[in-house]
Amino acid sequence: MSWTTPKRAFLGAAAAEGRTKLNAFDNALLKLGIGNVNLVRLSSVIPAHVEWMERVHNVPIGMLLPTVYAHIESDEPGATISAALGVGISENNEGGLIYEYSGYCTREEAERMVRKMVEEGFAQRGWKLGDFRVASASTTVNDKPAAVLAVVVMFPY
Repeated sequence: MSWTTPKRAFLGAAAAEGRTKLNAFDNALLKLGIGNVNLVRLSSVIPAHVEWMERVHNVPIGMLLPTVYAHIESDEPGATISAALGVGISENNEGGLIYEYSGYCTREEAERMVRKMVEEGFAQRGWKLGDFRVASASTTVNDKPAAVLAVVVMFPY
């Protein structure tokens, strides 16, 4: 097997309901166009000069798809759940970091948390933050289980 450095990436988030918490998670994946693939969980480093895609399309069924994601599911009526990914790109676009957070909180709280994590990660490395992006989703659980998901999907092509 040969490994390649990703060339393109997609950043997105979704919320969904389902008959079970796992079905809710699956439905959120489907909303983002990645419900028919095998997610390979990554740690959180963005390679240099990645091209950002607006949406995911034409992904072969069963593809191994490198992904950083934050998610939470709940079946507790009235609970607010949120997931966020913060993406920091270095000032010279020589790479970046992704931090993920999910919990029983508001979308704004999750977004603030990932912003703080990105800033700390950059400070620890002595990097200067050039661009910050965030994807987040939030929902209040009703009578069906719900899930929220934030993802960065990386493509080798």
